[in-house]
Amino acid sequence: MVTAAGSGGAAKPTVLVAEKLGSAGLQMLKEFANVDASYSMTPEELNAKVAHSDALIVRSATKVTRQVFEASNGRLKVVGRAGVGVDNVDLAAATEYGCLVVNAPTANTVAAAEHGIAVMCALARNVAQADASMKAGKWERNKYVGASLVDKTLAIMGFGKVGGEVARRARGLGMQVIAYDPYASAEKARAVGVKLVSFDEALAAGDFFSLHMPLTPGTKKMFNDAAFAKMKKGARIMNVARGGVIDDDALARA
Repeated sequence: MVTAAGSGGAAKPTVLVAEKLGSAGLQMLKEFANVDASYSMTPEELNAKVAHSDALIVRSATKVTRQVFEASNGRLKVVGRAGVGVDNVDLAAATEYGCLVVNAPTANTVAAAEHGIAVMCALARNVAQADASMKAGKWERNKYVGASLVDKTLAIMGFGKVGGEVARRARGLGMQVIAYDPYASAEKARAVGVKLVSFDEALAAGDFFSLHMPLTPGTKKMFNDAAFAKMKKGARIMNVARGGVIDDDALARA
């Protein structure tokens, strides 16, 4: 790939965009860099292109493995994750190869919170089941009435930016909101009318659970047989985090 010169005579960096970005974002990049927007690449194609790139932008689908950093041969200087988590990037390899990894922690905060609230409302009122029933030509109104959210307890598991936004919206729906997060500030929680509790207290009290923790060795399969056994019968879970925080086999047994 040929690197063009900028207006000052200096070579422009090459930015490889591996997943779709908005046209406005691409246009901004093009003002100071050569942009290679190549989507749906195989790992082999990514490795070939990254050898000619100074920066790489991904979302969640692209896995930036050790092989990617090895293929860059030291040229790759920054990996930008257009989103919150960086669990699809091998951070140890990035450090070893002197590559900076950055994310956009507030990029989709409101969208994620709204999605969590939408899923909770759908679960409470059996929207998906009622929709399927109607499409099957049935009218089962009483079967899918569901439950009111007013005065129900929402347990927010992971009280970061998204969890805080979910709390504000849930309070507006008349819910009692508690949260579990070993790193959250009690003062921050009180400011939005939320009580911080222990993990076991949250499990016992929650009618609805909104999950917002990152996927780490400590949170992997955090919701397992022991956790489900402590929940109320009929509790509803909205996983707005990573799939790996739930033990799927345990969930099927619960």
